[in-house]
Amino acid sequence: MFNRIGIIFNLIIISCIPFQGSTPDWIVNRPISENSWYGIGSSLESEENYREIARTHAVNEIASQISTSIKSSLKTVRTEDNLNYQQYSEFIIESRVELSLPSVEIIKSYSKDGKYFILTELIKADYFREIELKKQKAISTAIDYMTKAVETLSFESFKYLSTAIIEIKPFIDLPLITEFPKGSKNKVNIFSKILILAEEMSNRLVLTCDRQEIQTTIGLKRTLVFNISFTDKATNQPITNFPLKGEMGANLITESAFSDQNGDAKFNLFKVIDKTPIQYLEIYPDLSKFSDDLILLTPASVKIKVNARSPIIYLQITEKNLDKNIDSPFIMPVIKELFVQTYSAEFTNDQSLSDFKVVASFTTKAKLININEYGLFQAYADGTISIYDTFSETEIYQKSINNVRGVDFQTLEGAGRNALEKMVKKINNESFQEIISNLDDYSSNKQGRN
Repeated sequence: MFNRIGIIFNLIIISCIPFQGSTPDWIVNRPISENSWYGIGSSLESEENYREIARTHAVNEIASQISTSIKSSLKTVRTEDNLNYQQYSEFIIESRVELSLPSVEIIKSYSKDGKYFILTELIKADYFREIELKKQKAISTAIDYMTKAVETLSFESFKYLSTAIIEIKPFIDLPLITEFPKGSKNKVNIFSKILILAEEMSNRLVLTCDRQEIQTTIGLKRTLVFNISFTDKATNQPITNFPLKGEMGANLITESAFSDQNGDAKFNLFKVIDKTPIQYLEIYPDLSKFSDDLILLTPASVKIKVNARSPIIYLQITEKNLDKNIDSPFIMPVIKELFVQTYSAEFTNDQSLSDFKVVASFTTKAKLININEYGLFQAYADGTISIYDTFSETEIYQKSINNVRGVDFQTLEGAGRNALEKMVKKINNESFQEIISNLDDYSSNKQGRN
């Protein structure tokens, strides 16, 4: 009895020792079988964890064979459901390899000249049996989520469907025919059914707005409010606590909101920056979180036409250098350019047609008519800028800029021109930002009073 146990024990030890005789045929010619997948792996025995390294290589060979099988079966699914083939195949292969790892067995090993070889086997029947068990469990879980999704249309409905897709995604290369709804005896492809449900639910989302078209002025801060109603087209019931998204290019708007308990939400247009005359504010249900899994088309949106008008400005600007009118003004072109760049403004010579009136006066004077100790003529520029609401004659902005020194080696007139050039820089660097801020505040406050 003890001799027999000893013989068996010795055989086990011998089987665990790598074979070191002549090179076996399986190292060069990987076995092929209808019943199993085989993988060959190798490593240098000098490497740390060389056995695990060889096993990893062998498993990768098996994974490559599984991959070929999966890609072949996915071609039909891709055609039927418009799938991202590459995305799904990589996901399935990765999950299958992870699932099959425990079933991969090392059936042979060989060692020679410091190199270690192994032959691994994955029995197809074991693999498919385990996959089938996991698949049925996933289908059962997915059906539970689908049942919850169709109870009442909500944001949670899409979340349930997305979770259902995630459950069955590792198995979409396999038959997925099951009964849905439960007890209906209606057989469906569960993957296709989830996508159909998602699209049907998306088509039931209806957004309406209390305003279809608005007028506003480019560049001015005016909070325009849009009241949104969100309902289920099939039941006419409000859809609550659903994320909505707003888009209107680079303009300042409310970018996101949630529908409240009545299915209502508010979006604001704060300021139009884009100078395009006709634009659209688009508001739509935000399903971006699920778009990849559920392959959703863009849901129905509501669009509000925004007619963006340029402000019309009347300029009343005088410029004098040493009490003489200037033929080629310094200040006016700069003020015009700043208004055009910021507001896409238009200008008029008829004050009654304008939105805003800019009144400005700039003069230079010489404190000394002779050169100073450095041989320079000196002149100083003073100026005031006032901006009015033409209709109400309300002063919006007033600014005085004084004692801006200019110098010139040749003449006092040259020193005056130099002072006006420096005045231009001050307006560019300091004053115009103040003007923009004051116009924003005024337009906001005026709207509040209205």
